[in-house]
Amino acid sequence: MARPIRETPILFGEDARRFIARMQERHPETPEARAQRLRDYEFFLKAFERGMREKRAREAANGGKDPWFDNI
Repeated sequence: MARPIRETPILFGEDARRFIARMQERHPETPEARAQRLRDYEFFLKAFERGMREKRAREAANGGKDPWFDNI
C-alpha cells in the first residue's frame, strides 16, 4: 500500500532567498537541444496520429466499437 505524500516544506530565511534567486536564473536552451526536442515531438506526434488512425479503422470495421478496449 502506498504511503501518504508529505506536505511540501515552507522555506524561510536564507533557504527562501536561495530558492527565489535560483528560480529567477535563466537557463537558455542550446540550438542543438531545441532541435532534438522538436524532432522528438514530431516523432511522438506521428506515432500518436498513426495510433489514432488505427483506432478509427478498428472502430469503423466493428460498427463504432474498438475491440481493443473491451476490458476497460
